[in-house]
Amino acid sequence: MQNLRVIIIITHKLALVNLNFAEKGIFMNILPYLFAILKNVVYGSSVFFTSELSESTDVLDILALRFLVSFAVMWLLKVMRVIKIRVGLRDICRRQSRFPLIRSLLLAALFEPVLYMLFETAGISMTTNITAAVIISLSPITSCIMEVLVLKEKSTRLQKLFLLLGIAGVLYIALNTDTKTGEDTLPGILLLFASVVVGSLFAAFSRKASRAFTAMEITYVSCMLGAFIFNLINLVRHLFAGTVASYFSPYFDPQNMVGFLFLGVLSTIVATGMNNYAMSKIQLSTMAAFSGLSTLVTILVGVMFRGERLYAFHFIGLALILARMIGVSVISIRRDRKRPSAEKNSPPTERST
Repeated sequence: MQNLRVIIIITHKLALVNLNFAEKGIFMNILPYLFAILKNVVYGSSVFFTSELSESTDVLDILALRFLVSFAVMWLLKVMRVIKIRVGLRDICRRQSRFPLIRSLLLAALFEPVLYMLFETAGISMTTNITAAVIISLSPITSCIMEVLVLKEKSTRLQKLFLLLGIAGVLYIALNTDTKTGEDTLPGILLLFASVVVGSLFAAFSRKASRAFTAMEITYVSCMLGAFIFNLINLVRHLFAGTVASYFSPYFDPQNMVGFLFLGVLSTIVATGMNNYAMSKIQLSTMAAFSGLSTLVTILVGVMFRGERLYAFHFIGLALILARMIGVSVISIRRDRKRPSAEKNSPPTERST
């Protein structure tokens, strides 16, 4: 009984501390940045599971079955009312209060996962690893451009300087990596540039759609569209190849299922949900500053599970990437704290349900 009383007292004290944090808004201010970090940790780890799956499974099979898993899980969570999803055909067909932003929601789902993953997968297969890394590292630049064009938001000069610092870090790692596999082709380079652009467009339209739709609703529509389009493309491929009977065969390998569950649930649902929430709270250029973290995680996972080696240029490049992430985050948090109290206390726009 004495131990139970101590536990109750401690729990009560912790609850009071949490309430104080909530009242000051400290936790809620930091939460989007925490989600941005966790999302990139998961995305960086996804490369390992994708690589493992690709050794025994076709790329289109991976995409189709991955999003089939993610949509099935999202649909079950919706039916069981674990998560609240209030988006459907009525939002597309009827002129409700959320109708003006339904186009932004659909465009976000089209840009990523559909177009982004198609362009990136095809582009990587037609270029060297170095070229792919260099082009993909330019995404913070396109994010700053889309931030201005689509959202009418601006980043500071110091933030732009830190973003360039991180790009320099990725370029330094890529150019010093001794990788000569494959051959660069013009279509591959153009597809990679297209993937960078559509990735930034997804971020911009996801942030815009968040004015009317929750992070989980945006994730749900993305999973639904990804599952439909990738499985349609894959089904046509199997029909022409005469291999429809083996469509679901990758699921029956227990080792594969670990990869599909990680990619379909943890990466596509959890990490993408955190990503959509973070983008609804912080600027696009700030989110772009965290993108290099996934590179860091990918390298560390390769060292731990694939026996890859770390060299001096890795540490230099990763230091620049971390400097970008910390620098942009600190500037953003300080700017949020300096907002006028009138803006903070203004009533939020009501989200239609």
